Amino acid sequence: MKNFIIFPFLLAFFPSWVLILKNYNELIFQDILISLAIVTISIAVWIVITKIIKNGNKAALITGVGIGFFFYFGYIKDMLAGIMIFDFPIDRTSILGIISIIIFITSTIYFVKSRRSFESAIKIANVITITLVLVVALQFVIPGAYAEKPNVYHLILDEYTDNEILLKKFNYDNGKFLEFLNKSGFYIPNKSFSTFGVTELELNSILNMNYPVKRAWVSDSYQALDNNKVMSVFSDQNYSIIETNSMIRWKNFSDVDTKLCYDTNFINSEFLDQILGKSIIRYFLEQHHNDTRRDTIRCTFSELSEIASQSGGPKYVFSHIYVPHPPFLFGPNGENIIPNYREIGGLQNWENPQGYINQLIYATNEITVVVKNIVKNDPNAIIILQGDTGTATMFTSAPTEFKDVYQIHSILYAIRIPDVDNSDTMIPVNTYRIIFNNYFNMDYEYLEQHNYTNQNDGDWIDITEKLHEYRFD
Repeated sequence: MKNFIIFPFLLAFFPSWVLILKNYNELIFQDILISLAIVTISIAVWIVITKIIKNGNKAALITGVGIGFFFYFGYIKDMLAGIMIFDFPIDRTSILGIISIIIFITSTIYFVKSRRSFESAIKIANVITITLVLVVALQFVIPGAYAEKPNVYHLILDEYTDNEILLKKFNYDNGKFLEFLNKSGFYIPNKSFSTFGVTELELNSILNMNYPVKRAWVSDSYQALDNNKVMSVFSDQNYSIIETNSMIRWKNFSDVDTKLCYDTNFINSEFLDQILGKSIIRYFLEQHHNDTRRDTIRCTFSELSEIASQSGGPKYVFSHIYVPHPPFLFGPNGENIIPNYREIGGLQNWENPQGYINQLIYATNEITVVVKNIVKNDPNAIIILQGDTGTATMFTSAPTEFKDVYQIHSILYAIRIPDVDNSDTMIPVNTYRIIFNNYFNMDYEYLEQHNYTNQNDGDWIDITEKLHEYRFD
């Protein structure tokens, strides 16, 4: 009796199957057609090989090996990342490509020349692939199958500083908002500092859960951020990864499944933007940027307010929102404000303390609505709310005094992890170490606090001790 052959076609279908289960509420007819086309091609390949070698079992094994290397090459590459042989990285695409071709050719020759029937191998492969498809399906379709994996929302308000700076520097008390966060289950350390004073380095530290071991080229830093460890772990845990548009051109996360608020006409080339910024159409370009930024920020708050009520899961939401960072485009009630460009050209206006406070009030009001909706609709959710860095508002030049450095590193950092108490280790670089250890049974070591600033020559200085001993007056 001939074997029933299905495993190579399930291997071809499996990547589509995972995407379908994770994003079933967003599928369109074209997605279904693509999935069917992939399976159809795999069947056609098997039929052709069967006609050539006159053996369906051997053709199935050859087809399966080929499909495995074609669709799962990236997973193999990720698993081998960081492994060195004689100081040479073996995860390079060119090397793995050659190895894959050699293995495929060698296995094909073996299957063709072998006198075995391979009936047992076909049965085992069928059972394994069918089981894999069913196990993945159960994680998504059985109620409570992923109940132990909470949805995670990371909300970053750019340059949102802490209450000490707001009180002493801006004469504004944010205590009401902090009280709301406490009542909503957030833990807020008495004082929190960013590791770095610039966004790209801070996000890199948070999303790779570590301090950079050495100063890297900017392009390397961007690549490390795009392929960050945190999103890779969530992807491996079958989370749907959702990101909102922060309008930062250098950010392009590789593991994101859904991008929200990206349907804008924002010029996505900094090179072109710099050229046009000095041209005769500069004024119109600034107005266009202002309108686009407002639309994107409003879209983001709106999407975040709705996202907790949407079905499906588990999901990881990463939202970096470009407020209260200048330009100051919003009044305290969300009304449109036209920035004053007379002192400093371009889209920045750092010397306007009231503009900063007004935009902070707007951001606070909007994020309060978002948090309320998440807690109401998703009570087991993990929520991280923070500033990426403190604010440079009211600086007339680069910081020259340590007081300015202290202000730039002072951030809001509030974290809500139901039924987990790691308050003594809660600093930005440990955020995901705590989450992964408690929910994914991982074993990350908790890092000590370190903070860095730049010297004039570009090197980093460790200012941890000085920063924590300093008293801001």
